[in-house]
Amino acid sequence: MACQTKKDVSDWTDSEINEWFSASAWNTELKMKPDESINKRAFVEQNVMNPQSWEVAFKFLKETDLNALELGRHDLSDDGTYANVEEYLTKDSAHFEAHRKYIDIQYLATGKEYIFVTPMEPEKQVETQAYDEQRDIEFFDKEEYTPHLLSPDNFMVFFPEDGHKPCMKVDTNETVKKVVV
Repeated sequence: MACQTKKDVSDWTDSEINEWFSASAWNTELKMKPDESINKRAFVEQNVMNPQSWEVAFKFLKETDLNALELGRHDLSDDGTYANVEEYLTKDSAHFEAHRKYIDIQYLATGKEYIFVTPMEPEKQVETQAYDEQRDIEFFDKEEYTPHLLSPDNFMVFFPEDGHKPCMKVDTNETVKKVVV
């Protein structure tokens, strides 16, 4: 009987979402903390509905020496979960990007950068590169956004509804090492 009354995660109240999020290993066991920009409802729903991918990602971020990782792609499981490790110089300008299939978990092992975040609103966006289905990416410009600082102290998560402009310099251009799961 108890199993029949269990609510679907999409029916959880904001209070239930916040309780799960606050008590989760993502918030309590990682050295880096979730950024305030994370859509908690989408994060919790994805963790509950797709536990295998999220558990693999969590284990990787918790148990791997992210500073020692070689650059390039690292396959984490056979379900398509992988990490890209890259080093680059932060930028003065860039375009927003978005994905329709993948969810990005972005973490800086070294350095700091701003990531500008904006909701996907096609009527307010100017397309700069059409959606590439094979690469699962599109680029656009938009005037409205919120800047968020990414550093080794936090991580950010971007869902398909989140446009994001990563790699932006903070004070001066600096070399950073980023892990994107």
